[in-house]
Amino acid sequence: MEYTSKEVLLKNGKTCVLRLAEESEAEILLEYLKATSAQTPYMIREPEEVRTSVEEEVEFIRKNRENPRALHLLAFVDGKLAGSCSFGAASERNRMRHRCTVGISLYREFWGMGVGTALMSEILSAAKTVGFEQAELDVVSENAPAVGLYKKLGFKETGTIPRAFKYRDGSYADFLFMVKDLA
Repeated sequence: MEYTSKEVLLKNGKTCVLRLAEESEAEILLEYLKATSAQTPYMIREPEEVRTSVEEEVEFIRKNRENPRALHLLAFVDGKLAGSCSFGAASERNRMRHRCTVGISLYREFWGMGVGTALMSEILSAAKTVGFEQAELDVVSENAPAVGLYKKLGFKETGTIPRAFKYRDGSYADFLFMVKDLA
């Protein structure tokens, strides 16, 4: 999907640049996935589970750029990668083509600055523009800042998946399933 880069003023007065991921950033994005997975228990994978090759990541970026029903945005603050956010079709089946899934992650140092709000707002606007009527995500129920962000942006809790995560220490975390009407 095409996207024109945009600058957003953050809560702290800094400027955040939102733009498409570039194929040349594949290695940086793989390191980002590992780092953000290590920074919080709320990511879907452990850092060592990031096994995508640079070539596979390049292909992922290329396919997202070419797909008119998908968007992968990056956020940069002071020239440093701060976060990533994307949407894609929940399914290409006719009965489900109106739904998209949304995902976001940020480096911990950028939490609470407005980067997440900027990324999610852009993603949701773009998803609506290309014809999606509903955005969906799941989030660890204990991740209060993320749940707060999603509610602020109009997502509603529609269900829970108990014990969706099992951590190495044997403890569990539930997922909240959240939906936003884009129509």
